[in-house]
Amino acid sequence: RGMATVSVSAGRLEEFINAELSYLAMRQLPPLKLRHIVRASTPALVAQLVHHEMPAFFASRIKHIESVNGWADLPELVKIREIFMESFRALRLKEPSASPDVSAAELADFTKVLSELRARHKPITALVGEAMRKVQEQGESGSQDFCLQAWADGFFASRIATEMLSTHYVAIMEDSGASSTSVGIVDTMCNPGLVCEEAAAQVKGFFAEREPDGNLLRITVQANNCVDSQQPVAFSYIPRYLFYIVSELLQNSARATLEAYRATPADGRPAEPAPILVTVCADQKQVAIRISDHGGGVSFGNSEKIWSYQFSTSAQPFEVYADGCSPLSGWGMGLPVSRLYAEYLGGKLELMNMPGIGVDAYLFLKRISLQTDGNTSVSSVSVDSSISSFTNPKLL
Repeated sequence: RGMATVSVSAGRLEEFINAELSYLAMRQLPPLKLRHIVRASTPALVAQLVHHEMPAFFASRIKHIESVNGWADLPELVKIREIFMESFRALRLKEPSASPDVSAAELADFTKVLSELRARHKPITALVGEAMRKVQEQGESGSQDFCLQAWADGFFASRIATEMLSTHYVAIMEDSGASSTSVGIVDTMCNPGLVCEEAAAQVKGFFAEREPDGNLLRITVQANNCVDSQQPVAFSYIPRYLFYIVSELLQNSARATLEAYRATPADGRPAEPAPILVTVCADQKQVAIRISDHGGGVSFGNSEKIWSYQFSTSAQPFEVYADGCSPLSGWGMGLPVSRLYAEYLGGKLELMNMPGIGVDAYLFLKRISLQTDGNTSVSSVSVDSSISSFTNPKLL
């Protein structure tokens, strides 16, 4: 017998979508851990993971935005909600094949939805940063700042999981089999020293193009052998996110270093700014990266604000961040979001601030295991698809 065709009006379809959104936002789903993402190592597995998990995350994030008093009066939050609504609708209207043997080619239509979704979501971090900037300009109270900080932590913790999942999906679909060391976004032989060198080269190029004395910037990477094996460090990790975090830390150091150099009286100014030193070391359990600068540090009065989404030394306008070239791009977003990424990957990011001297940033990374036995986990950090409830902050 043939399948009957059912027509649904646009208004009725919208009612169904909204009802499903409310239902998914209330569901208590198991946390989406990093190991769940990287173990989805075939087109079929990763497509089903995206189909089942991502809409629930988007539904929770929409409700998270709506929990903010006055959200509808802030254009940036209105735009973010529109982005998530469009992506939620697109995902629910396109279901991938459930066949365990489905190929990447057979998932082309679903992949197109994901590609459009990723392009649509690029400015989200910058939009949140702009919203935070406006809140700061309005002069909120300390308790209000705390509520906004907690709200932003919940928002970005959820975003990290879906951003990694969508990136992993694209990597699996584009896998040509050329690399025997990669499984989706994970490189089992990630060289942290090389990643740091690539980040340093990009940051130096960025400042050389945009700052009058940026070509004087020096960044030195010292990669040490593993203390246990005495071999060059190579570990299982996600190089693109390590690159994003290191780049963010280096940009902060470079900006501070150049500002300190310019502030030095001309008659006592050295020929070039003090170098920024990147040191990489490791043992069999974890990798550590230190980024040390002599950019003058942050005053003790501002040191407590370093991790705040409402604190930034950058005067760059929203448009500079809006292209979303990095998921960390946004006014005041870099350091707190970098720390969330490090924590999601099972590591941590710490700063040692010396006012008048400089800042040492310490990034500790755990090796990511791809084993599938019950005793091995990729990360001890997870994100629940139903974002934690915080006291409703008032933006306006």
